[in-house]
This record gives sequence, structure tokens and C-alpha cells, in this order.
Amino acid sequence: MSQLHEALPRAALKPLVLDFESHGVGERDDRKFITALARGLEVLRAFQSQTGRMSNKEISELTNIPKPSITRLTYTLSEMGYLQQSNIDGKYELSAGILSLGYPLLSGLAIRHLAHDQMAELANSGGCSVALGARDRLSIVYVDECCGNSSTTLRLDIGARIEIARSAIGRAWLAGLSEELRQDMYKQLDIAYHTEWPELRSRIEDAESQIKERGFCLVDQEWRKDTRTVSVPLVSNDGKTVMALSCGGPTFSISVASLEEEFGPRLRHIGEKISRFLGK
Repeated sequence: MSQLHEALPRAALKPLVLDFESHGVGERDDRKFITALARGLEVLRAFQSQTGRMSNKEISELTNIPKPSITRLTYTLSEMGYLQQSNIDGKYELSAGILSLGYPLLSGLAIRHLAHDQMAELANSGGCSVALGARDRLSIVYVDECCGNSSTTLRLDIGARIEIARSAIGRAWLAGLSEELRQDMYKQLDIAYHTEWPELRSRIEDAESQIKERGFCLVDQEWRKDTRTVSVPLVSNDGKTVMALSCGGPTFSISVASLEEEFGPRLRHIGEKISRFLGK
């Protein structure tokens, strides 16, 4: 079992289904929209790195796509080299061919290369995890990650996705948006979280206040009960590109005081330096 499987048990994955609930691919009154293509892409999205192999039934339940359609889609994606079927249980998992879809983005993302050395320096000197993230629907997806402690339970690899609403990196990203775009995201999050939203919104707005006051926000034992993290927004000069940077670790190895007094200010400094290159 990989570090990521150990760090994120299956029970922790349920909130990510919000992404599928909010972006269904049912019939649409749009002649330009190719439903079959959209469904195929949703199948690939369903294979989070922390989910592992899934049956057609499990994929159908996760994506809300009928099982007969899933059966045809997984067969087609397997024939194209994006999925592979296990000889043991007949379940599907991503194959190496899927890397060809994401690699051009990562290799061409200039901010990732500019930030990496500074992220690595902070991670190694502080024994913490530092991540660079961008929005993916109602989640933040890691496009780069540096870990200064191989034993940390917070180790998440590139491609990992966490909720915008509950995480420091997600709340920092929200704080970097224009007021119009932020209110639009609030509407989407309201629909997704239902009765939980008023409390979550209060915490998100508190994070925004923290960023205005000191340049970073702190989330302590909320996204996960055994971790605490600080994060800063990264905003391009024209305001059109927004990402976020986070730094944190398990509660047993990193204190609130160290995050507020050392890591938060250092992260803010890194963010200020690399933001000027964002969107270029």
C-alpha cells in the first residue's frame, strides 16, 4: 500500500464526490456538447490517485453515469491505453497512458518551475510539506509538492485533490479571487454543502480576514484532524490567474506558533516573489 493510501483512508474520499454532484453530464440542450466525450472524461476523473481499482458498478455510483454506459466507456478507454483491467478481480485502474495527457501541462507550467526550489528549501529546512495548487472544480489539485520529512502523514503527491471549502490552500485560493468570482464560487459551494455551508462560509471569511491582516491563513485540525496548515494566495498582475501555496504538517511535529511566527511569514514572502511571474 502506498503512502497516499495510508495517509488517506477510503472514508476520507467521500467529499470529493461533490465534484461529480455539481457537474453532472446528463442530457444537455446544447448541440455543441458531446455527452459521450464528457462521460469518458468523467470516468477518468473518477480515478483519484487515492481511490485505487474500481469496478464498473463503483464508477457508475461515483459519477452517476448508468452502468451500461460505464461498461462501454471502460472498455473503450482500456482499448485506448488509458485504463487497464486487473486479472485478479476484473476491476479497472489508470494505466501509464494517462500520463501523456497531464505531462504537457506540468512541464509547461512556468510558475511550477520558478517556485519549486524555494518550496523545497522551506520544506527541507522546516521538515514540513509545501504544496502549489490550482482549482479543479470544487477542489484544489496539487501541481507541485515538496516534503521535508519522509515520515510525515501529510505527504500528498502531485495530482492529489482536496476540498476548497475545508482546506487552508482552498480558502487562500478563494481569497485571491475577485469579489464577483468569489461570490460565484460561494453559490456553487452553497449548493454542494447544503446545511454545512453557513458554518463553512464563516470559516472561509475568517481565513480571508487573516490574509488581509497578515498575508496568510491558518487551518488547524479541520481538513484533517491530525494536521495544521498555513496558505497564501498567488494572484497574477492582471488578476486573471489565481493559485495558492501551502505549508504544513502533522500536529505532533508542527505547532500553531511555528506556523504563525515562522512558516506563515516565510510562505508569504515566497508567494510575493513568485506571484509576479504568474500567468506569464
